[in-house]
Amino acid sequence: MYARKGQAALDFLMTYGWAILLIVLIAAALFVLGIFDIGSFIGNKAVGFTQVAVPAFKVASNGTLTLQLQNQVGNPIRIDSINATYTNQTVSSAPSTNLGVGQTSSTLNAGAFTGLSSGNSYVVTVRIGYTDRTTQFNYVETGTLNGIVE
Repeated sequence: MYARKGQAALDFLMTYGWAILLIVLIAAALFVLGIFDIGSFIGNKAVGFTQVAVPAFKVASNGTLTLQLQNQVGNPIRIDSINATYTNQTVSSAPSTNLGVGQTSSTLNAGAFTGLSSGNSYVVTVRIGYTDRTTQFNYVETGTLNGIVE
């Protein structure tokens, strides 16, 4: 009589145990894929920049994109161009800024977008053209900037 109750309890625990394990695995997979990344909903985030990092950036309420660039190439570089695209608008600048290895630039103005106001979220695609001053080869670094207009 007690053996049947024990078997039923064991079956109950095994069934719900597997279901809970499956839910935990799915939640972990979604977290790894970035679905539960709180940083994508609040604050600024720079994604995709490897050789020329963007440690700081902002879009002001008048639409002006300003950013700082950091040399992670391993050789001295010269920033030749910055092209930023928001929806169907592209702004460009040619700062001609030299950066030593690991050096961070002063604040650079990339241009101003229209139609943005304080509190709006944005996703800006940025293309940074630079020259490796050791080899004199030209390169392009591409990434996205996500954030809220200040």
